[in-house]
Amino acid sequence: MNYKNFIFIGLIFISSVLFAQEDIAIGSGYERGTLLKQYFSVGANLNTQGWGLLVDFGKNANIFNNYGMLIEFVDVHSFKEIKLRREGIINAKSFVYGKLNYVYFLRTGFKSASLLYSKPYWGGVSIGRFYSLGISSCFTKPVYLQVQKYNSYYDWEIVEERYNPEKHSINDILGRGSFFSGFDKLKYYPGIYLQGGFSFDFNESQDQIRRLDIGASLDLFLHKIPIMAYEKNNFYFLTFFLKYNIGQNYNAK
Repeated sequence: MNYKNFIFIGLIFISSVLFAQEDIAIGSGYERGTLLKQYFSVGANLNTQGWGLLVDFGKNANIFNNYGMLIEFVDVHSFKEIKLRREGIINAKSFVYGKLNYVYFLRTGFKSASLLYSKPYWGGVSIGRFYSLGISSCFTKPVYLQVQKYNSYYDWEIVEERYNPEKHSINDILGRGSFFSGFDKLKYYPGIYLQGGFSFDFNESQDQIRRLDIGASLDLFLHKIPIMAYEKNNFYFLTFFLKYNIGQNYNAK
């Protein structure tokens, strides 16, 4: 073998090392530069008035923008809630004195997101912004408590009753009642919501979603939502949140 053939074979070998580092099947949908047209993610929401779970899915219009649907369930609490426990009662459950209802929001709406700063070629974090708006459905479920009921001066029993601030003093309450009591008395309050914020994507590959969202939500209702008996109740809720989403970008088969 002369030196010209040796150089030629050497150049081919070096080229294969430099330019064939990644082995991706053509037609798999994951070729570099290929747009994965759909996305789906699930996540958790921690906010200033509670916590929640969410589902986020839709279409990637291009590498900079996507749009879709957000479904979010949130357990809402008042800033004034303080948990108490009755001393001297075996297996007594903690309760919030003055709490009238458990409150839940179900948000369903349109979501749009856009990329502000793409990830550097060596990796890191991409930064985007998003907004969502739609229907906010509020459901309230009455609070039930374990209370002392006196049949006579010396005779009393423990019963479970719906909390009534005009009837139950703090001395009557022994603990929290069953969570499953009161579902037959659910009440619905229609409303709307608007939320927006910034997203930080930590995905390691094109098909992954690993994202932290930071932002604020505003929920508006036609009527005041009764949470506490001795505090002012409002028809609007402004909360600040952190969300963490995991999911996938993909092409439908």
